[in-house]
Amino acid sequence: MVFSNRLIRRGLMASAMAMGLLLSAPTSWLPRATAQDSDAASDEPVLVVTLGSVNKLTQDINYVTGVAGQAQAGGMFGLLAGTFTQGLDMTRPIGVIVPMVDGMPQPLALLPTSDIKTVLKRLEAQTGPYDEEKDGTLRIIVGANVVHIQQKGDWAVMGTAKDVLALAPEDPSTLFEGMGNDYDIAVRMKMQQIPTETRGMLTTQLKMGFEQAMALQNGPDAEASRETAENAIEQLEQLIEDTDQLQFGFNINQAKQKITIGGSYTAVAGSKLATMYDGTKAIPSQFASVIREDAAAYLHQAASISPEAIKDTKASMEASLGAVRTALDSQAGLTDSQRDDINALVDQIIELAVKSAAEGKSDLGALLLADEDEGFKFVFGTFVADGNDVAAIAKEVAAKVENEPGAPEFKFDIGDYNGVTMHLVQADIPASQDEARRMFGDKLRVHIGTGKQSMYLAFGKDSESLMKELIDSGKKKTSADRPVGQMRMTMMPMLKYAQSIESNDALAAMIDALTRSPDEGDMSIVAESIDNGQKFSVDIGEGILQAIGAAVQQAQQALPAGQF
Repeated sequence: MVFSNRLIRRGLMASAMAMGLLLSAPTSWLPRATAQDSDAASDEPVLVVTLGSVNKLTQDINYVTGVAGQAQAGGMFGLLAGTFTQGLDMTRPIGVIVPMVDGMPQPLALLPTSDIKTVLKRLEAQTGPYDEEKDGTLRIIVGANVVHIQQKGDWAVMGTAKDVLALAPEDPSTLFEGMGNDYDIAVRMKMQQIPTETRGMLTTQLKMGFEQAMALQNGPDAEASRETAENAIEQLEQLIEDTDQLQFGFNINQAKQKITIGGSYTAVAGSKLATMYDGTKAIPSQFASVIREDAAAYLHQAASISPEAIKDTKASMEASLGAVRTALDSQAGLTDSQRDDINALVDQIIELAVKSAAEGKSDLGALLLADEDEGFKFVFGTFVADGNDVAAIAKEVAAKVENEPGAPEFKFDIGDYNGVTMHLVQADIPASQDEARRMFGDKLRVHIGTGKQSMYLAFGKDSESLMKELIDSGKKKTSADRPVGQMRMTMMPMLKYAQSIESNDALAAMIDALTRSPDEGDMSIVAESIDNGQKFSVDIGEGILQAIGAAVQQAQQALPAGQF
């Protein structure tokens, strides 16, 4: 999920920075808003935020705190919610929308109540009494702000600018589609609803902040920092211009006994970013066999890479290379010769990564197996432009370190398996390292395989046979009918294996909790391609919450009496 997640992260970062700058912008930047400027008011809000209904939030928080063994925290939330939400419809969501008026953001709160006066009466101790104008608009003082409130059917709308209240819909439920009670909290941002001039102002502010930060930089790493920052600013500027919509949601799903974090990011159709996303599609994979139900953990990605994304990747890697070199130059304890050797190695790795991306695809898989009897084993495989380049880099490293004290032993070209050349790196494990010896024996053996356009790595008990299984599976035809990237982790096998190596009370408590859980401590991440963008989901099973809660309770019990 290297390429897909990088695009999503940048989208999230750009959108968050844009909205943060927008909402925190001094009013001197922006003209005062009036809803009467109909040409300046956006048809849709730039931002919509929803909270699930009070009932949903209370039930979900009670559930998750109970599962984690901290039920008292859920009870406290319920008490506070009951105190401050009287008069609200407990079954409907709460919302905040941010329309743009004359280039200025105007947040409006939407409360599910048909009688806002009753709600305000019960909050008088916190806000003071409300004033009522002739047209029925209510006013309260919150800190230094005057908040205007109007009743609109079954909803009440609140905002600091009275004229802007007219922009709130009579029924906001259409704005909450795909949000509301589907999540405990959800956010949707439409970047293109921010006027072009305002977006230009935001990028100008980013550049000004960059120049101010660079002016304070000095020393040998200043130039490298500037190059890296310039590249990042250029990418952020593009993201702010090309982003269409970002949506994010967090939900505690009692019925399915898990927590779900989901979201999506889309770019403007026809933009450079949209072309990059549309070029990222699932493809057949050499390494799909890592997707196994018995895995303690696996990671898989197989996706095409568009020419635009290749250029972007190359630019990012070159910018990072300068920062790496600067860090090496400032690293104490290295001779000039050692720095030159490391820089040359980094150059080769970056060159291979760029060449591999230039092939127009990313294909990799990693698998971790953990069992009390079978032991621990890990295997990794990836597509590369030229497997011989990997072998050459490894051989060069071996030649550089062979005379160093405690250097590992390298064995190259020791065999061939199904078109893959086998290599071995091994190092003695000191007798004093008891836990490491229980895991790997008296030697740590790392198996490396290099094919025509592939590289494999494996370590752990009998990991060579696992690597051969991965090589064999890559010869079979596979479907592209899967997400572009996915990851799954299960705690139980890892905890049991760790307990077999070195037992302790916390591990025992977590294992005991998982034996009574509906799952074995599962977490998964999935990234999928959509039109002009990508969507992702993260699922955290109830077992993880129970295991964490058990560990916390065990730690609390271990404390002396009176300490928390």
